[in-house]
Amino acid sequence: MAPVVKVSFGDQEREQFYYAGSLPISLGMPVVVESDRGILVGKVTAKVPYYPVHKLTKPLREIRRPATPADLERAEHLKARQKEARVAVEEAIQQHQLPMNLVDVRFSGDQSRCLVRFNAEGRVDFRNLVRDLAHRLRMRIEMRQIGARDEASVTGAIGTCGRTLCCKSWLKEFQPISIKMAKEQNLSLNSSKISGACGRLKCCLSYEYTMYQDLRRGLPKVGGHVMTHQGAGLVKQHHVLEESLMVQLEDGSFVRYRANEVAVRKADYPDQPAIPPISGSCGSGGGCGSKGGGCGSGGGCGSGGGGCGSGGG
Repeated sequence: MAPVVKVSFGDQEREQFYYAGSLPISLGMPVVVESDRGILVGKVTAKVPYYPVHKLTKPLREIRRPATPADLERAEHLKARQKEARVAVEEAIQQHQLPMNLVDVRFSGDQSRCLVRFNAEGRVDFRNLVRDLAHRLRMRIEMRQIGARDEASVTGAIGTCGRTLCCKSWLKEFQPISIKMAKEQNLSLNSSKISGACGRLKCCLSYEYTMYQDLRRGLPKVGGHVMTHQGAGLVKQHHVLEESLMVQLEDGSFVRYRANEVAVRKADYPDQPAIPPISGSCGSGGGCGSKGGGCGSGGGCGSGGGGCGSGGG
């Protein structure tokens, strides 16, 4: 299998992965590649030892060739024109008094199309703006309204993990994220801790969510009754990754057990009532003698105390 490399196109462009083929690739090497915007010049930023090719919906593109001095000159000219176009678009937006925030302006590789991405609260009538920009820039104009998450993937930032945002560096598609994912992983529900740079819930909340679900299925539910070697207890808390739980025993103490150290079904301890009685009390139908042993259902106690029937305490 041909080696895979990561190629960067600039500060406000998502990095992409390509097959290196038989080319002698080195880090920082400028290369010519095919992208969704046509033929572009990028820079190799990393070699990828493992890439999940089997999960791709479409095959990776292959690097065409190393960039020549002429390619680098065209790339610099393209960047300069994009900066000029951004200034023109901002001026046009102000002149037309449109309620939109410009995110970025991108040209196709052959400079025949201009993509303008913007953020706005609602729908915006930009027909007059498109005609004005087409006249100014002398190319086809495409307007695209994007949300907060997409804007973060364009502008980029450093996440709380200390690394470049996933949506900027490698994440191509956004998955639905819910607060349930944070609860399932016992994370703090403080919005400042579980929200990303875009102000929405962090995409990484979904990365380990299915693993937590699978592990939690093997644990007794919180609030459920369990039987341990120290007696009956109530599940108070899960420690999912360690596959253990905190149990409150009848005497009020808290003990931590692994999931395989407790019984959760009636069939696992048939001689115990469903909700074991507190020490010193009697279950239904039980009679106590002068020295009072605890009795289960149907158990009788003598005057010398303590003899119990099948449900004896």
